[in-house]
Amino acid sequence: MTDDSLDPPLRALADVAGVATSWVDAWGDPQTVALEDLVAVLEALTGRSIPSTSAAEDLTRELASDRPVIEPVLVAWDGHLDPVALGGDVAEGVVELEDGVTIDARIGDRTLSVAATLPIGYHEVVLDGGDSRAHLFSAPRHAHPVPRGVLGLISPTYSLRRAARDTGIGSVGDLRVLADICAAADIAVVGTLPLLAAFPDQPSPYAPASRRAWNEVFVDLDAIPDWRVPIDDDALPDPAWVDYDRTGTAIRSTLASYAEHVGRTPLLRMEVDAFLEQEPEMRAYARFMATADDLGRNWRGWPKGAEALADPSRVAYHETVQWLMDRQLGDLSRALLDRGQYLYVDLPIGCHPDGYDIWDRPDLFAPASLGAPPDTLFVGGQDWGLPSPIPSVSRAEGHANFRKAIRKQLSIAGLLRIDHVMGIHRAWWVPHGRGATQGAYVMQPTDEMFAIICIESVRAGAGVVGENLGTVPPEIREGLDEHGLIGMAMAQDGVTEPKPTDLVALSSHDTPAFPAWWKGNDIEDLLELGVFDDTRASLEREERRRTVEELKRRFGTGDAITTRDALMAWMASTDAAVALINLDDMLMEERRQNVPGTDQERPNWRLRHSRSLEDLISDDAFLSTLRWFAAQRPT
Repeated sequence: MTDDSLDPPLRALADVAGVATSWVDAWGDPQTVALEDLVAVLEALTGRSIPSTSAAEDLTRELASDRPVIEPVLVAWDGHLDPVALGGDVAEGVVELEDGVTIDARIGDRTLSVAATLPIGYHEVVLDGGDSRAHLFSAPRHAHPVPRGVLGLISPTYSLRRAARDTGIGSVGDLRVLADICAAADIAVVGTLPLLAAFPDQPSPYAPASRRAWNEVFVDLDAIPDWRVPIDDDALPDPAWVDYDRTGTAIRSTLASYAEHVGRTPLLRMEVDAFLEQEPEMRAYARFMATADDLGRNWRGWPKGAEALADPSRVAYHETVQWLMDRQLGDLSRALLDRGQYLYVDLPIGCHPDGYDIWDRPDLFAPASLGAPPDTLFVGGQDWGLPSPIPSVSRAEGHANFRKAIRKQLSIAGLLRIDHVMGIHRAWWVPHGRGATQGAYVMQPTDEMFAIICIESVRAGAGVVGENLGTVPPEIREGLDEHGLIGMAMAQDGVTEPKPTDLVALSSHDTPAFPAWWKGNDIEDLLELGVFDDTRASLEREERRRTVEELKRRFGTGDAITTRDALMAWMASTDAAVALINLDDMLMEERRQNVPGTDQERPNWRLRHSRSLEDLISDDAFLSTLRWFAAQRPT
């Protein structure tokens, strides 16, 4: 089926608006967006009703004729701006650099050019004294180099636990202990899942309350300045699972007491105020969260201006905990870099619909959710419930939302993973009220997004990994290579030689740990959840059996642990830039951190490791396995 089956006026509107009318699915088959789905996506994107062919034609003409004098975003790679076509007569133009310096532009024959080599940064083109403006991104062609030939260990921070003084959830301090263990074994990359702000009842690190603030439940209570927190080891919750209600309430209560102490201690409050001077947005974030504490997180129902009346003590609380997390994470990141390690963190693709980032700029987001079309795992597609940014609005703002989000992660990351990096080229939109299969791809300004990644990466001195697993368009593969980002490869489903521009991993937060995969536990999970029917489960069991047997034949192994070790040795010996092992795989865990798409059916994002950090530090066999893993890397 081709998009020739669509009405020509609707297809023309989709072309002008930037909506793909067809795509190639995960099985390699061409697909066409159904007419009613295309209309729904176009209406969400444009904010206009399209009841008829004539309405589509009128809107197409309007969009096509609404050409700006200059495009809202221009990219100058390596400081060189190609001649820019102008959509109207212009008398004069200048480039205002972000440091305030002004450079004259040349205007001629409806084009603009700049002779100077522009410094890296976010500048602005100003035409005719301000009649028209454009954001100008001067970006290095390549992101900061990714470390090569290194090994890594990754764990969700919430999963880490102590034998003594455990609070019920892992902390920044526990992440530092994990880094110490890695350093002793010559493991350079220390990875974790997002540490971003969250609503108390929303445990998923991939639906944050903001991509520009931290989650205070990860504060290391033992490292709080001028404060000693009593912890009753006899009153701990179940050490196997994070009880977000009980644990979160206890930690936030403790931090509220500390915030009051800070308010009574001028020197500490001066430190908080100095932090807020450097991060002024945290004042608005604190007011937002304080209001959500009082009125609930659905800000659409708040009285107008409610955040201006927020409880000052709650505002002070949120300001204080952001300062604490920023201080602790900054100290951790610097400590790792000083000894040649890299903190590896993850940038989620979006923000919770009730989150600060959406409240801050509601007009940026369409009445549609980000998701994914049907693939080999989710034949019904996926709706992630994360609001979809409108590309034209984002461009008009110079993609400020994305810039702030990636900059926040790079403030601590030595190596940044961008979740679902395909989203910077095309995003699957699911209009509100429709199913996940009833969407379409909305095209994104890929070049501009890569420019931001390169600018922020070079400024932070951190490499970038693009999570490109799944259905990946060629533009993303080419862009990763062109701009010096590395992609990902998974070793779990079979041994395919990774490229030197890959990070190879045995498992991820979206897959079962290796022992569970080996036994097929994930297939039984998906059957029980209704994602698989009996026929599909039977086919998957047979395919898994063949893959397991193939691994055993290749490596001459007989069970899960010897095959895991063989895969670890193989991963370390490949040309991949980074080889990453999950702590769950090291501990042979059979429980699963997350079953994608089952936030209501399963208690995801709660699993804690079966062993404490103290156990691991004193376990010679565990430490020997880590050192052995490091020794497999060619010198």
